[in-house]
Amino acid sequence: MNFEKFIYKKISLWILILTILISILFSIFFGSMVLRSNSAKSIARIPDNIKKLLVKSDDDFIGGDKNNFKNKIGLNKNNNFKNSLTGFILLSKYDHDERRSYVELINIKSGKVIHTWKPNIKKINSLSNLPKNFINVERDNSPNRYRMFHPYLDLNGSLITHSESPLIKIDLCSKLEWHVDGGFHHSNEKDHEGNIWVPAWSFPAKTKGVNLDINENDLSQNMNFFHDDELVKLSSDGKVLFRKTVISILKENNLEKLIFPIGQNKDPLHLNDIEPVISNSDYWKKGDVFVSLRNISMVFLYRPSNNKVLWYRQGPWVFQHDVDVISDSKISVFDNNLDNFTKSRVDGASSIVIFDFEKNDISRPYDKAFLKNDIFTMTGGLHRILENGDVFVEATDSGRLVRIDKMGNIKWEYINRASNNNIYLLNWSRYYKSLNENILKKIKNKNCD
Repeated sequence: MNFEKFIYKKISLWILILTILISILFSIFFGSMVLRSNSAKSIARIPDNIKKLLVKSDDDFIGGDKNNFKNKIGLNKNNNFKNSLTGFILLSKYDHDERRSYVELINIKSGKVIHTWKPNIKKINSLSNLPKNFINVERDNSPNRYRMFHPYLDLNGSLITHSESPLIKIDLCSKLEWHVDGGFHHSNEKDHEGNIWVPAWSFPAKTKGVNLDINENDLSQNMNFFHDDELVKLSSDGKVLFRKTVISILKENNLEKLIFPIGQNKDPLHLNDIEPVISNSDYWKKGDVFVSLRNISMVFLYRPSNNKVLWYRQGPWVFQHDVDVISDSKISVFDNNLDNFTKSRVDGASSIVIFDFEKNDISRPYDKAFLKNDIFTMTGGLHRILENGDVFVEATDSGRLVRIDKMGNIKWEYINRASNNNIYLLNWSRYYKSLNENILKKIKNKNCD
């Protein structure tokens, strides 16, 4: 029988119907196996994994609507406020034209980029020994997907950063100084002793008694990966000094009821900021840390030295990020301000909430300014209240940095718009009123051949 006759051979209707029924039953069976079997899950994700490895699309990094912000691009300054056009931006962004993220140091007054960090991500990833069933760095943190989250700049011009991946420190010339394997994520903050606090995922997970399907995680799609968040403190040379899971902290402080408010969940808490306390007051002392847990809209004050939760509050912020200590009795919180019911949209605009420990009082001094200027982000986001009352904001999903006052006057803003007119994500940037002369001198005299 030749091939053409075989292809066009007539078959009985009952055979066709039986084949269709068997196919349907197999699809149901395979779907059930995907829910239970690691091997079946791996097979099901083969097309997506091939796409991530071979297709260099950056659609995942598109931020705000391209029609937002009146076609502004890059740094835009309001010359009516010349006294506010000073300082520096440590800008971490995704660049569409280069198909990668990198960090720039921008002099606001001149508008010039005075230094750029572009590490060799492929080489850095080659040093990781993390199992692919925990974090697949080659796929999810490849050079075109690595995001350089919340870079911390030290006095030597080095950066500490990560991409929901191993923590790294790179020098002024973007060469690797050290590398700590692990699933580090979100904020990088310095304490009063010069140590760095960073959220991380515990692996293997330390929490017991829940369904920890950690053999089939997929960070990029937030699949069946149990986020056993932990607080990690590291020295400036990358040595781990302290680590403890958030779940164990809550359990040991009789707050276990807060962990699974709606039943078991693969990401019940979503730790997104650890803010070290660097001075003593009536309400906290040096060495304490404020902790933000997005998925239960909770901020708490923790004392690692005795493992005590000193204070906690859920709301009025909803899915918040970035806690700052702004005085000896007040904290500020970047409130993403998602709607309380579905958590699927921003309720008007994001917000800055100030909590006063002395008065047990809440205020929102920037609400009108944020609404007036459409400052919002569903996820991510950070802020810093400045000495004159202005606030620096990164609206991460909108691809936008803003310095704004309470009246709604924008002093300057940065829009991460690319040559194709799309706006792309930012990766948690920083604003500095001034920089140490040592950093500026090293940048000026750098030799990175």
